[in-house]
Amino acid sequence: MQAKDRIIVAVDVDHPDKAIELVTKLGPKVGSFKIGLELITAMLASVLVMDEQEALANAKRVRELFQLLGRQFFYDGKFKDIPNTVGAVSKIVGKMIKVGMFNVHASSGIKGMMAAVENKGESKVLAVTVLTSHEENNAFLDYGAPSKAKVLQYARNAKLAGCDGVICSPQELMLLDDQPELAGLRKVTPGIRSSDDPADDQKRTLSPREATAAGATELVIGRPITKAASPVEAAQKIAGEIALGLVDRLHMSLFNLQKIKFGAFKLKLHEKHPDAPLSPIYLNIRELPEDWLYALMGDILHDLVVREGIGDFDYVIGIPKAGEPIGKAFAKAVGKPHLRIEKVEDEGGRRITSTILDPFEKGKKVVIIDDLVTKADTKREAIKSVEANGLEVVATIVLYDREQGGLKELNAEGRKVCAVAKLSETMEFFVTKKKIDAAKKKEVMEYIAAN
Repeated sequence: MQAKDRIIVAVDVDHPDKAIELVTKLGPKVGSFKIGLELITAMLASVLVMDEQEALANAKRVRELFQLLGRQFFYDGKFKDIPNTVGAVSKIVGKMIKVGMFNVHASSGIKGMMAAVENKGESKVLAVTVLTSHEENNAFLDYGAPSKAKVLQYARNAKLAGCDGVICSPQELMLLDDQPELAGLRKVTPGIRSSDDPADDQKRTLSPREATAAGATELVIGRPITKAASPVEAAQKIAGEIALGLVDRLHMSLFNLQKIKFGAFKLKLHEKHPDAPLSPIYLNIRELPEDWLYALMGDILHDLVVREGIGDFDYVIGIPKAGEPIGKAFAKAVGKPHLRIEKVEDEGGRRITSTILDPFEKGKKVVIIDDLVTKADTKREAIKSVEANGLEVVATIVLYDREQGGLKELNAEGRKVCAVAKLSETMEFFVTKKKIDAAKKKEVMEYIAAN
């Protein structure tokens, strides 16, 4: 899923003609659209006008709108009723209209949500928790508990009922993300406002970058896009912020898993140079315990190749060991076959052979994936091994550039190598998040420069 695909535009307008204009303009720039109560009611009103010819024309426009939307839109009906009624209306939108996803108020209770799930067909069901327009005092009055406590309760009920995800404000994202029992729930988040956007009636907001970093799966965004001077430019700007948020999420996830650590460590170079200074940083992006983290890496790398204009390739090869699962995730994200290449360990150490372990067609183009680039040697070895099989390497893509010369050296040789983040940028991120201080960043970068 590219960054742009995480944007759900709220088409909150009062006539199908206005909706068609927005969907036509924004369709290629965003993931999907939300049709809410305002437009649903406006469409009904447009076909109930007194003039029959006007009503027929409006009905055709409504059909045109739904043809533009396809089936993968979000039907924001916010169902809340007795379980029998919730189940009946869910059957209509889930099995007859076959929308991408629809929602039901978690306050309908577990039985109400279960009724929606039982009748959803292939659609996804989202549970609405506490509306983003509620301030803390109002939430306590209306729900009998603080907003965070109520959101957590509703999310647990939604998981128990079998819902595919929840709708919550950005402020509750990290709370839900920290609950292992809620693993797998999509977190769809309205109330997104950048620092230069008016808050309007949204009270519990974050920016697109902050919300994505905190764990939002998709962002429902209306006025900051639809009321912008250029909706297309606004959507593209937000997609850029989301892409940055995904990288922030990667950094923090690896830090929390202790895959990026600070201290004093022996590295591979100490096998040959035991007296070398210990490294103040350790990056070990291997054997990650969370499948979603590999999927995140795949999406981040997908965004990178789009930005870099790397679109013409046929296969993906992840360099074993760390790069192979990342390569598989990237291959899935871009819809290309993943090929395995052999890596052996003998008296000379670990090395990549020229044996590709999966069927392939000679003359095709390959993107190589790895976790990081230090010196140029390993990447040269991989490129040489792949091209010995009659394949063309069009680019090598990595998550981190340790800034030890390999990336610049290979690009100078005409070998395109791209990284999601430079080590210095990552260190600055950890400084801003108060995970390390400026002195530690300086120590790390001085070590990198000297080694």
